[in-house]
Amino acid sequence: MSPRKEWPLAIYVLLGVLAGATYVGFDLVSEARLRAGTLTGPLSSAHSLIDHLIPVLAGGLIGLSIHQRRLRARLSAAEEAASRAEALRARLLKVERDQAVWVLAAAVLHELNNPLHALGLLLDEYQACADDSAQRAELVERAHGQVRRALAHLETLRSMQGSGEPEAQPIALERVLGSLAADVSALGETLVLVRAECPAQVMVNADPSYLRAILENLLGNSLHSLRGSQGGVVTMTLSTEGRRAVVHVVDDGPALDPRVHATLFDPLRTTKSHGLGLGLPIARALARAMHGELSLDPTAAKSFRLELPLADSQ
Repeated sequence: MSPRKEWPLAIYVLLGVLAGATYVGFDLVSEARLRAGTLTGPLSSAHSLIDHLIPVLAGGLIGLSIHQRRLRARLSAAEEAASRAEALRARLLKVERDQAVWVLAAAVLHELNNPLHALGLLLDEYQACADDSAQRAELVERAHGQVRRALAHLETLRSMQGSGEPEAQPIALERVLGSLAADVSALGETLVLVRAECPAQVMVNADPSYLRAILENLLGNSLHSLRGSQGGVVTMTLSTEGRRAVVHVVDDGPALDPRVHATLFDPLRTTKSHGLGLGLPIARALARAMHGELSLDPTAAKSFRLELPLADSQ
């Protein structure tokens, strides 16, 4: 249905002038006939009614016109405020996206700390293993694995230059968890078993680099804990709750000190001797940038809970 065509203001003014002129003409003729005594009966009553009613109607129309002008002024101000709010929201979204890129860069650089530290430990082991060629060969292979991890992080950082603003895309979450479990197994963590329990396919809206950085950080924390306790099991469990995918990352290492729960996601706070205290704060920031959440599950002894929005097709 096509919108109704609005008349220009001049038409309304002309119609008002014609109506006023008609009333003035009727009033002059009526007054002349009244003076001559020729206006009697219904015409006389009509003249009296119109003569008293028109000023009242004119006053009402003037009041209505003033009200409409004020209403239009308020509507115009509201539209202008809405326009400013929309522009501000667009600027804030851009700032948020720009900050997310920097957070991801910080996460990638932070994650380089883990393979570099592991390389240092492997070099110490290599130096201490005397002339055992088989053990040295194994240590060299494990060192190559850590180098590959470091190079993968650097490749992620390099790819950010041409990728523009990070945007979420449908990702099969169970494949990511399975790939991470296989990657850890390939690193030669002989004392640690990493399991991915994914009973069904779950598609999420997420940025691949963000998602990988979060999960690698959680896995890295669990691996660090289990190395200190001479091995154990890390379990990544995938489920859904409403329109959210939920990943629990649990390990059977030493429980977290209850005193650190409140500051666990605070920057520059860490219990690691070589840590920077940035991993968990960055991981939470990345999760929230994707409209998700990262938290410590209070119902388990040591379980991190990652929530992400399901893909539209899920």
